[in-house]
Amino acid sequence: MPSSWSAQTPLSFRYVAQVRLMLSTVGSWPHARAPLGRPAPALHAALALLNLASILILCTVIVLGLIYLKEYRDDISFFVSGHIFLCAVFHMQCVVRMSLARTKKYHEIIRDWLLEFHLFHFKNRSDYAAKIHKQVHITSGVITLYVMCQMASGCSLFVFMPWYNNYRRGLFRAAAAAAGAALPANASFEHAGYYYLPDKYYTTLHGYWCLFAFNCYTSYVSTIGLFVFDLLLCLMVLQIWGHLKILRHNLLNMPQPTNTDSGMYSEQENKQIRYLLKDIIIHHNLIIKFVDRCSDAFSEYLFMFYLLMQFITCVLLLEVSSFTADALVKYGPLTVGMHQQLIQVSILFEILNTKSEQLIGAVYATPWERMDRSNRKTVLFLMHKIQSPVSLKAAKMVPVGVNTMSAVLKTTFSYYMVLKALAGEQ
Repeated sequence: MPSSWSAQTPLSFRYVAQVRLMLSTVGSWPHARAPLGRPAPALHAALALLNLASILILCTVIVLGLIYLKEYRDDISFFVSGHIFLCAVFHMQCVVRMSLARTKKYHEIIRDWLLEFHLFHFKNRSDYAAKIHKQVHITSGVITLYVMCQMASGCSLFVFMPWYNNYRRGLFRAAAAAAGAALPANASFEHAGYYYLPDKYYTTLHGYWCLFAFNCYTSYVSTIGLFVFDLLLCLMVLQIWGHLKILRHNLLNMPQPTNTDSGMYSEQENKQIRYLLKDIIIHHNLIIKFVDRCSDAFSEYLFMFYLLMQFITCVLLLEVSSFTADALVKYGPLTVGMHQQLIQVSILFEILNTKSEQLIGAVYATPWERMDRSNRKTVLFLMHKIQSPVSLKAAKMVPVGVNTMSAVLKTTFSYYMVLKALAGEQ
């Protein structure tokens, strides 16, 4: 992995390359925006087609899953119904995110993040900026590696646990021994996803392997859609946090007047302070502009994230609450992963809000009383601009943070208690 100091562009960092590779496998990385990838028109066209095909497949899967739930609701258990509904919500979340990847504003915000806003482009401004860049670089790499491990374990267990259950029950031997490789009457294979398909996909060995392979693909796409887009947003938030740290440090470390008798800046020092204040205002404008563009690009994304998280976390709690070995292995990592994702995203945004509010105190702590009249007006102007906190909003209205997370979790547990009572009655 190129170090922070030897890399020529943020695209050379390992965590950026990993995110780019994972999103490219579902056609959701802006390769057409050179130099964010190989700008070959054929490659871009193929990835755009892959993205569209994945969206259409997931939409079809949602419809077939809901039809299956409607047709067989009297023959399947409450927990299997919850599993089918959970898969439908997963796929719905992925459709929203992969549709976002087709928009111009999504492509532009990633381009701006990597080519203009990334701390890599600011690390040479001061020793402190280099230090913050290194911290954010290491943190981003650790978070990316953690999410990748979480994705691998969750996806594997979700897909292969049904396979193991079929093997343990001897269904593969029974199907192979039976004529036509079909299961005995009243027996069917367990799958990671259920759709309204001919019975042969649930009762024959050949049909099982076809549906198993299809579920492997949809599970992989869903895993990328559920985790990697949130990871991408978290990496952007970390960059914003780093910029706010640098801005606050610059405000708190303005040079003091050399004339200790009068305590006022000299004319030359006031000129230097004027340049420093100008740089700070330009830097703050850059942060505000990027945050506003992030809010615009991810507004509907964040709204759907919190809306669907209520259903996802609720159903996952219901599924894992049976406390069987099968449920714990199959849904345990997903339950931990989705709750951790909700908490991680919300806390990162809350830290961002807190850090931006600290700028108000940092501006007031500057030695403004020792400046000339012109610089004092500039500080007053900066104070006015910094009053508005730096925050991303869901649906361009609701600030994202721990309060939103708390509301989602309260609603989740309320729904969970109701569904748990309904499951007990059945």
